[in-house]
Amino acid sequence: MKIKRNVVAIALLSTASFSVLAAPAYRLTDLGVSHEGDRSVAYSISNTGLVAGSTRSRVPTGLGTDTRGTTNAARFYTETNHVEDIGGLGYAGGHGSAAARGINDSGLVAGFAPVYDLSGVRNYQSFVHHNKTGFMQNIGTLGNGKESRAYGINNNGKVVGWSNTQADGSDHVAYVYDTATGSMDQLQGSLLGGARSFAFDINDSDQIVGTATTAAGGISGFIYENGVATSMGSLDGSGHSEASAVNENGMATGYSLDGDNNFTAFVYDAVNGMQTLGGMGGDSAGNDINIHGDVVGSAKDAEGDSFAVLYVDGEMFDLMSLLSASDQALLSSFRGAYSINDDGTIVGDANFWTDEANGRSARHAFMLTAVPVPGAIFLMGPALGLLGFMGKRRS
Repeated sequence: MKIKRNVVAIALLSTASFSVLAAPAYRLTDLGVSHEGDRSVAYSISNTGLVAGSTRSRVPTGLGTDTRGTTNAARFYTETNHVEDIGGLGYAGGHGSAAARGINDSGLVAGFAPVYDLSGVRNYQSFVHHNKTGFMQNIGTLGNGKESRAYGINNNGKVVGWSNTQADGSDHVAYVYDTATGSMDQLQGSLLGGARSFAFDINDSDQIVGTATTAAGGISGFIYENGVATSMGSLDGSGHSEASAVNENGMATGYSLDGDNNFTAFVYDAVNGMQTLGGMGGDSAGNDINIHGDVVGSAKDAEGDSFAVLYVDGEMFDLMSLLSASDQALLSSFRGAYSINDDGTIVGDANFWTDEANGRSARHAFMLTAVPVPGAIFLMGPALGLLGFMGKRRS
């Protein structure tokens, strides 16, 4: 019995050590900028660790030595800290920004970039960048529309976003584009009964999430599969919500009005409906969700200050608090956390100090990589050693 009591005590001590130190820990990597670039942002990370976003550089204006900024889509090579400027849709004059918003496990990128018609009018249109060939493909618009945006892409090569169908830009319609067939199709039906819809993410089961106007004039997050859109409702019963991402289990995240008239981060699934993730006293939002249900997003406190946050098992963490002191010292602040993969790796953008004494920083894409919690491992060592000693003593 004494041996058993000692074993139980050691097990409880080990469990307690993990429980007390349950907060995750992360290592910070500055993903840098492209050649001669001065800022960058990472919007998406795949389960194979591929990262996509944007990078800004300076280009000549044609008038002497003057330059102006131009922002192009980018792919980040995290192992070598190399940023590849993959450009836009044939225009690099400094007006407007190209953004790679989604990337799949094979490196296929989806996003949007400015294009100009013959009269010089600028519109944004969706693209797919084929990493194997380097081809930036304009996937166009629906109907007579002049603008479209792509936000998500799955491992089946299907892209989702929204497009105008009318030349005057008076409507917005959610679409799915199939890279295998080259077809762009409006999501079937009127979705939630309103005239406007926007698709933001798609998983490998082809479940799509986004937001749409309703017949009653509201706006609600939806999940769409097999030709049917289901409203996610809202936390306060008003129906006002937006869904931004969906994982492979059909769990979604986004933000919704709550009972305090704030926008609040949520998770949604077909069984439990919409559940709040909470915040810091102000607005909060979920930007992405992985297979484990971990969510990255943003939160404001009661004073209006913004924080990049991580939700794990319903508990919210300020990302800055999950870094070592040396990594914290590199940052002025986080700007946003936009994507998390199934390994728990997070990407976004942050203000990295360039001259802290004078308050100067630069906006760079970052990556946070999960690391083991040392304290729990160190405490387990003596516990396991004692367990071995007690076993020998019993013999």
